[in-house]
Amino acid sequence: MLDFIKKNQTALMILVLILSLTAGTVLNHKIRHLRESEAFYRWILAAAVNERLFQDDDDQSEDALLFERCTALAENYAPFDNSPREAGLSLLGSIAQNYEDDKRIWSFAESSLAKEERIAFLTLAKGQKLQFATDIEYAEAQAGGVNVFNLFFGFRKVAANLVWLEVDRYWHQGNVYRMQTLMRTCVALDPQFIEAYLVGAWHLSYNATAQLPDTPWPQREWNARHEQCLGEKERFYYHGIDFLREGIRRNPRNYKLYFDLGFGIYKQKLEDYPNAVKYLAEAIRLPHDRWVPRQLFICQELNGQYGDALEGWKDYVDRYPGSMTAVEVAPRFIMRNEGLLFETEARLLLKNAKSTANPGEAEQMRSQAAALWEKARDTWNALDDPYGEGRKLMMDALELREEGRYLEAIATLDKARWDTGALFTEFSALIMEIKQEAAIPLSVSEKKALLRESEVGLCSGMPEEERQRRMKSAETIESSFH
Repeated sequence: MLDFIKKNQTALMILVLILSLTAGTVLNHKIRHLRESEAFYRWILAAAVNERLFQDDDDQSEDALLFERCTALAENYAPFDNSPREAGLSLLGSIAQNYEDDKRIWSFAESSLAKEERIAFLTLAKGQKLQFATDIEYAEAQAGGVNVFNLFFGFRKVAANLVWLEVDRYWHQGNVYRMQTLMRTCVALDPQFIEAYLVGAWHLSYNATAQLPDTPWPQREWNARHEQCLGEKERFYYHGIDFLREGIRRNPRNYKLYFDLGFGIYKQKLEDYPNAVKYLAEAIRLPHDRWVPRQLFICQELNGQYGDALEGWKDYVDRYPGSMTAVEVAPRFIMRNEGLLFETEARLLLKNAKSTANPGEAEQMRSQAAALWEKARDTWNALDDPYGEGRKLMMDALELREEGRYLEAIATLDKARWDTGALFTEFSALIMEIKQEAAIPLSVSEKKALLRESEVGLCSGMPEEERQRRMKSAETIESSFH
């Protein structure tokens, strides 16, 4: 045996070399396939998030066209059979809502069925034609071989940290405008640098705006991309929004990005409760901390979704029965939303009673409304806090208004708004509404408030169609008060 080996040593070495090269080629091909599939998988998740939440790319963009092809192909992928589909979303978009289905999306991305779409993705990504695949994470899928760029690619996280130190230095120097470019460079080097997105958005939306006054509406300009009236301060809010959206596309399975977008900017800064609810609802779809759903329920209440908030708080108590929040906080919010539901339903019944031509039906509606009204009062009595006391005073004022005792109603609301700061804006608006209804002169401050209110939502450069739509919407809201 040894003689055979000695005689054929060269041939055996060549055979081992051939086998090694073959194994290496196969392994390299496998690794390349996995790397390319991962890039494709990440892009599918990003495109699905855009379809579900943002819808801010052109229908004829390369991303939209390729995603359309992928969604059509997904219809024929067996693991997706019988998957639930949400109205307005594609099959892939619906499946991507649940992070537990990511394995199925991955299997689709690396399957032979999606080979042509995967190749098309890589070609478009290499040509930098895809909006959702422009970060450095796809560099290895775009170019092969060893070069300076790929060598640097291996140290991207270290480079990102060094860039972030420069961002922090610029902040302390007050160079806010210079920070933005470096922030984007940082996350381009390391697209999974979550803290960079969170802290960067905080800098833009909070620190950069801290010393800036709100821009008066007549001085704002129409921003076609965001379809909003923006001044210098407000632009920073939308820079923060864009930065977090970019983070979400690259990291669609991290709840912190959705939370900071929904709570940190839309709720706290813009008081845009529909969008706050939208993104906080996405945050709780993912593994999250216990305090995240609490903010969702609060925003649902602020958005008038009292039923959703009520069910959310009840579910929270069931999930965490021994927690301090479930014992001390949730019960009060449950009562608040129950009371607000009773109030809302009673008002709706009274409104319908006034519009119906059937006296019997009208009387029945008024009777039901009276019962709900008393349930609301009982709820506020049981709540026994400044908020509940304020709601009771408001109910008293509305009853006085129905009796034509306008001055007493106004006096009652005036007391309530100063006793309950959380209701000040709502009660101030109600006072002006009653004064206008009773032809009572407004104060100077109230006239100025109405003037400011008439300017809200309108600015220079706004398309005429949008201006008319907003004015009509304001008129509809105003008419609903009477």
